[in-house]
Amino acid sequence: MGNSQSISPKNRIYLICGVMVLSVITAGWAFSERPLDNHECFVSITAREMLQSGDWVWPTCNGQPRLEKTPLAYWLVAGLAKITGEVDEFTTRMPSVIFGVLSAAAILYFVNRWLGLRIAVLSTALWATTLGYVRHSHNARPEMALTCFIAVCFLSFYSAITTQNRKRQIIYMLIFWISFGLANLAKGPAPLPLVLIPLFFYIAIFRRWKEIPKLLPITGGLIFLAIVLPWPLAIAEKLNWNLMFWKREFLDRFLGSYTSGDKPLYFYLPLMFQFMLPWVVFVPFALGAPFYKVWDRKLPAMWFLWMWFVVSVAFITISAGKRQHYIMPAMPALAILAGILLEDMAFSQKAFTQKNARNFLMQHLVVLVILLIATPFVMVQFNSEVLSETIIIAAAGLAAILLVGWLFKAGKIPLALGSLFASICILLMLSYVTLINPLNYNRPSRDFTRTVAAKVPASDKLIAYKSASTRFIHYFGKRVPKIETRTEVYELYQQGVWVVAFGGYLDELLENERFEIVYKQENAERHKQKVVAGALLHKSAL
Repeated sequence: MGNSQSISPKNRIYLICGVMVLSVITAGWAFSERPLDNHECFVSITAREMLQSGDWVWPTCNGQPRLEKTPLAYWLVAGLAKITGEVDEFTTRMPSVIFGVLSAAAILYFVNRWLGLRIAVLSTALWATTLGYVRHSHNARPEMALTCFIAVCFLSFYSAITTQNRKRQIIYMLIFWISFGLANLAKGPAPLPLVLIPLFFYIAIFRRWKEIPKLLPITGGLIFLAIVLPWPLAIAEKLNWNLMFWKREFLDRFLGSYTSGDKPLYFYLPLMFQFMLPWVVFVPFALGAPFYKVWDRKLPAMWFLWMWFVVSVAFITISAGKRQHYIMPAMPALAILAGILLEDMAFSQKAFTQKNARNFLMQHLVVLVILLIATPFVMVQFNSEVLSETIIIAAAGLAAILLVGWLFKAGKIPLALGSLFASICILLMLSYVTLINPLNYNRPSRDFTRTVAAKVPASDKLIAYKSASTRFIHYFGKRVPKIETRTEVYELYQQGVWVVAFGGYLDELLENERFEIVYKQENAERHKQKVVAGALLHKSAL
């Protein structure tokens, strides 16, 4: 991986294909093997009921309106399910896999135009091997779609505002406005502050006000409104413009009065390190790098990335309703900054001397060694049954690091970096097969629900006493009404209706000893961080 300008066309193709294959593997490896979790099932159930009802405007989940979130995730899953014929782990998570790969492709394309192919490849590879990328590409929540669209917004905006070619500027701004609209359709209205506030600070601080008329504010604004407005207007009309639930979901959530507001001010500080694993040592250096003028022509782009990340994190820090995944749309900026640092350490060495760069990279490998050595000891505390598999993975990781370290020391930098990214990819694949998917805590719940679904005839009705998780409803395959009183449950039970109950609610029902247990499982459901029992109840025909 020599100088960007000296890379031959053949090698450019190899690099581009290689980093995209890497992003596909890390986003999609074994993504459909793990059972869906509760939040993912909000997406899967809503998509399934859209297909069943034929109503793609008014989303429902277990028969109840699901209007809190914008509908793009439901539409995409339902659209895929029309092709595959089933709403399952594959169709529910596939959009996130696709958006993960698209986010990597966007970084590769735009950063290549800004700073050259070498930095673009390293930034993309680094992004595609972070914990945040891998975790959310494997999750059906709309976070990866939101992250992808917001990343495209920032990347295309900076390309538009810095290009001298008017035709390209128009194309980039059209991409910006379309992505901005789709971001709001994926998870609105979060993109409004997450995109507009950092861009406002960037324009104000760097005095780019004169550029605004060139950014298609009228045409682009109309495109944005055409994408965003139809669905909320249709919902508002159905509700006779009684939109207080959106105030609760958005404004009250931000202020912390709707959901928990007890998270500390520094909540996102450790998360930025966590989401950047295994590249955590780059985080403080990436955040401090733009303050040094040594970066020359890279500096304007670095400041833009810095504003994207820092202002976004500052905004979500102000919010009282903090959640881990809210930081995801800012993480591509940090990954690109880290990619710029990695390129300089390994190749350019304008900000770092050869000695400092080698020491830093070797120290990073030492941190990885410590993490790998500690992994089996940590696993013993959680599940000693897979200790041997954990030791094998840790040993494979240590062997890979020794190889990479030797290549770095021998001066074979391109081969060392390639080996490093390939090793992370292989370790990830091994981990999903041996640990992450087999040990998933949703597996007992899926097994219990499938057993229940097999015992309840398709023509019969099943109800839940007070509570049934969306995970149970998804795997049962149809709606499960929740009944709040024991009296009503017993009346329906006497009429031959099947009943399911969990944990303390199950104990309440069985106090009267009037229910017959058809099937019971001790570890049937996870509720409030506890694994509880579940049982299927039905009156015998006798």
